[in-house]
Amino acid sequence: MRKNEYKSLEQFTSQYTGVWGPSDGHWFGLDFIYRGEEYRFHTGWMYEKPGVLPDGREVMFGLYHKKDMKTSDECEYELLGEFADMSEVLESTAIQGRPFKEVIMDDDTELVGQD
Repeated sequence: MRKNEYKSLEQFTSQYTGVWGPSDGHWFGLDFIYRGEEYRFHTGWMYEKPGVLPDGREVMFGLYHKKDMKTSDECEYELLGEFADMSEVLESTAIQGRPFKEVIMDDDTELVGQD
């Protein structure tokens, strides 16, 4: 049984590029479970502003691994990688050594929340 709701990479990328607006199908972040671990794909930066890569480009996307809950309302994320454009995210192997474009399209990847 397929858990993943995405039918194409274009469907995923279209939701995270452009101006944030859930009513227009544009989201800020995505929480998902892959092979028993929870992760977050996030536009921009989560903790520090502004995010800048070593080559001077602005951080546009980040991948995070969700750590254990601190309290019932709070969780902590470990940064796996920051990226200046969507193509870099899709090629990243920061999650379990597999290209993100395969992780996000895997039938067993469970989407658990968007904001």
